[in-house]
Amino acid sequence: MGEYNGKINVPKDTMLFVVNDIFDNEIKESTTKENILKMIPKIYEEADEKKIIKMLPYGTYKALEGLIEYVKTSDDIKSFIYNDKHQDTRYLEEAMIVIMRAKYNDYNYSLNPGVIENLNGLFSKENKEVAKRYGEIEKLTIGMLYTYGVVDFEFLRKQLSKYMNEIITEDELRDLFFTRLNLNTFVNDYIIKWTNTNEVQVFLTYLDEEYCPIDIGEIAEEQKARNMRYKQFSKQEILKREEDFYDERAQKLYKFLKAKNPNLYEWPFKSLIKRSELGLNILGEISDMCRFDNEEELKKFMELYTDWYNNSPQYMLGGYSPIEFRKSYK
Repeated sequence: MGEYNGKINVPKDTMLFVVNDIFDNEIKESTTKENILKMIPKIYEEADEKKIIKMLPYGTYKALEGLIEYVKTSDDIKSFIYNDKHQDTRYLEEAMIVIMRAKYNDYNYSLNPGVIENLNGLFSKENKEVAKRYGEIEKLTIGMLYTYGVVDFEFLRKQLSKYMNEIITEDELRDLFFTRLNLNTFVNDYIIKWTNTNEVQVFLTYLDEEYCPIDIGEIAEEQKARNMRYKQFSKQEILKREEDFYDERAQKLYKFLKAKNPNLYEWPFKSLIKRSELGLNILGEISDMCRFDNEEELKKFMELYTDWYNNSPQYMLGGYSPIEFRKSYK
């Protein structure tokens, strides 16, 4: 086994996770980054292909495949990474721990010796199908977390099983959530023990309690208090879902406000309307974005705002909009 002498732009805790996960070692947190780096060549020389595929996010896997093909004709890895043709190169920071090194501080990337030969099997026809399956589960998971915000773990597992047309076990789901290096940064357990029944219920969320403007537990408690039935979405709706629910109604409201206030920009507007999905009242903050010259303009604004608000999903309502919730729970 060769000894790794390069530098990797990956946090030490991520490196520690990778070597422990692949080799089942109990490497201590006090181990130096330099000593962990010496183990890197062994990862691509000896690690099981299925293990690597499970660990890499699908975007990383695809970008890594493109990189391996690229270096067969050029050793200019830096150009590959900054080339606009390669859309998912941002994920390669995670793949570097497996296959790349960076010398000095200018990110002069090069491959560890023997990488191409040792990773050929990673992109076999069979392994591409395995990676594609993981990628679909990954995308559906992200879509459902954006849709529900805080969601019961068992509900999410059953929905994934329906979407994938196969049984996704709890063990596999947890394994995928918390070992794939991009997902473990924003998928978190939220465990609640209900005082009246002593029942323990596990929720998943991508929301960070430290930065979330509302108590995440409050969302779960509201769902429980309403005996919540989560709204059912089609697979395509979930796959298309993004964090900001910026639909036609929201766009109409933005265009109206933008016409009144040219200094209003889309990104801060999107960030503000996201707070409504958390169940917060943002009418005052939105109305302060511009001045209304007369009552007609104010009336028009209220019409657009009310139409948007009543038809926008909320996490406390399990993905329903206020209008849908009222109809469903009559």
